[in-house]
Amino acid sequence: MLFAALLVLAPAPAAAQNKPESLAISNAQAAQLLIANGRYDDAQKLLERDLILKPNDSETLFLLAAIAAAKKEYDTAISLYRRILVHEPDAERVRLELARVFFLKGDYDNAERQFRFARAGDIPDSVKANIDRFLSAIYRLREWRFNFSFALAPDTNENAGPSTSQVNIFGLPFELNPNSRKQSGVGVAGDVNGEWSPLITDTIKARIGGDFTRLEYSGGQFDDMTVSGYAGPQFLFSDWDFSILGTGFDRWYGNRPYLTGVGGKLAAEVGITSNMLIAASFGAQNVRDRLIPQQSGVLYSVQAQPTYVLNPSSLVMLQGGFNRQEAEVAPYAYSGFWMGAGYQQDLPFGFSAGVQPTFYSTRYDAALPAFGVTRQDTAWMLSFTLLNRRLDYHGFTPRFSYIFTDQHSDISLFSYHRNQFQFGLTSLF
Repeated sequence: MLFAALLVLAPAPAAAQNKPESLAISNAQAAQLLIANGRYDDAQKLLERDLILKPNDSETLFLLAAIAAAKKEYDTAISLYRRILVHEPDAERVRLELARVFFLKGDYDNAERQFRFARAGDIPDSVKANIDRFLSAIYRLREWRFNFSFALAPDTNENAGPSTSQVNIFGLPFELNPNSRKQSGVGVAGDVNGEWSPLITDTIKARIGGDFTRLEYSGGQFDDMTVSGYAGPQFLFSDWDFSILGTGFDRWYGNRPYLTGVGGKLAAEVGITSNMLIAASFGAQNVRDRLIPQQSGVLYSVQAQPTYVLNPSSLVMLQGGFNRQEAEVAPYAYSGFWMGAGYQQDLPFGFSAGVQPTFYSTRYDAALPAFGVTRQDTAWMLSFTLLNRRLDYHGFTPRFSYIFTDQHSDISLFSYHRNQFQFGLTSLF
């Protein structure tokens, strides 16, 4: 331990009174002096001794993280900063330093997230201006984006089938095939998405991205897999961007070709350097249904999502959109809208929770002859997510999610309830 000399309480001799007095300082203060002089290893030894006695001391962890960052040991620094946020989720200074380390590491997605949380704190305008410069730089420097999630997925209705055993067709009752009714099971869910966006000029980037999702159940008859991609230019401005993208996708259901589509999308993000970010898009795709060709047609979609960061540990978002699906025959064409909201909060002990209710309404253009009514669906979906940031292994943390869906339809065949659970890992937190 580093100790300063103690002041003697008894009167000092006259000769000793001319000597400079020594001031007592803590190990943390001594470590700060050593860090300022570039003596990182000596400072680290002092702090590690303190950490044995006080393993959750925020000041000690903060200084050790600063040393790790100075030595370019970014993963160690990230882990130490996150240990502080486990107990102090509203610490904007820690958020700011964590964001800076993510930026230095080149993990721009997590850097942006932490910078936005830090910006919502009680910090000077000069610091906010500096954060804005980082956010602008991220949008230009971010060349690669990659996210991965994997989960075990119990499901009470894996095929979104009805609970009823009978359905009336042309006015006559028919018994439903057991495979068409509600089926429960345990599946495996995976999602991998990424984007390469190199800077072409100071204000133009190229965007090339893709997404792969698969939900797999025992037996394979309800497996659901989608592969999608996009490419096009992105135009960068001071506080917003605009993209013109070509898009395409293929979907398989039950391991058989189901849907395919190709088209384009216009997308924009406004408020890059503020606490509110608004994302909006308009797209159109020519969708071909391989199982029922009469359902093929152009799908138009428009959506918007404002996100507002409330403080260094929480944010709220609103969502809304409209879809229009054309089809070869009127009973398969429909118009629909959806709207929802979401709230995310970092909690003590390392937990982060999110809740998101969403409402959907879909109305078809004409009656299906077999049922004699025009189909109209309404659905409520409620999702809940919980993860623990203190359980961090090489950039992955465990996550639990629950989704409840309740759909009502004028045609009972399309009414169902569903409870989906997922226990897995995520790389973005």
